[in-house]
Amino acid sequence: MRTSNLCVSSVLSLALAISGCSDAPAPTPSHLPYASNQTTVIGGDAFFNADAGVVRAAGGGILVGTPDGNACITLDNTCVRPQTSCGNNGTSDVLVDKDGTVLYVACYPTDGVTVQDFEGPVHDVGNNTVLVLDNKDDGVDVMGDLTIDGNNVTVYGAGPDVSVIGGNLDIAKNNSIVRGVRVQGNVTISKNNGTLIDCVIEGDLTITGENVNLALCEVWGATNVEANNAVLVSNKFASAPVINAKTKGCNDDVLFVDTNHDHSVAAGEITGQFSCALASGAASGGPGKKP
Repeated sequence: MRTSNLCVSSVLSLALAISGCSDAPAPTPSHLPYASNQTTVIGGDAFFNADAGVVRAAGGGILVGTPDGNACITLDNTCVRPQTSCGNNGTSDVLVDKDGTVLYVACYPTDGVTVQDFEGPVHDVGNNTVLVLDNKDDGVDVMGDLTIDGNNVTVYGAGPDVSVIGGNLDIAKNNSIVRGVRVQGNVTISKNNGTLIDCVIEGDLTITGENVNLALCEVWGATNVEANNAVLVSNKFASAPVINAKTKGCNDDVLFVDTNHDHSVAAGEITGQFSCALASGAASGGPGKKP
């Protein structure tokens, strides 16, 4: 694991003294894996279809510049201002419902964090960390399980075809974002405000933390939501999620069956829509074959 030579802002003066940092805010990292001043709108493609200049983001969604000040991203009659949450020139994912109403804004940190490029086994993930998986199609990047045991952690991959976690993923602290990865095992989110975007989960997904967001993901195992205020946008499920809690919103989610067993989801293998109203899981699309 290679660790950047950045200082992390901390309220602990002892930690500051040991690391040699001052009380000044940490500088903006120079090798963050995402560009500044960009927003991906997920779930609102229909609002952009008539625009000739639409840029589709890798993994899905529409890529636009992050507005400044009081400017808007206009979705139908809705004014979306991700800069209110993420700052001018920030980086964000905006999840919207079918009417363009914002369900959640995920902000990616641009300062006050440690950036780590990593592969192999991973232990003791600290607070305020951005973990970066490479963009090489070279097999498993994280050997074994990954437990996020720090708050405000971002795991950022180059897409589920190349950035691979070889075991289970356990999000055991608050305010984590995982984007652009494949998890070959199960995913468990036991704390609050967790977000997964542009992912493939080959095993089961279990959500027991509140305010969890899932977008642009494929789940090949069972999905169980046991906590309130989950947001599900533009996902593909091998079986209908079982939701035993109050959701905040669902939009553009579908069910699939891998009928030709090629471990990918073709348009003809989509068997129907999933909505929060199908929370019992009775309207399953049938079992999918895990890739």
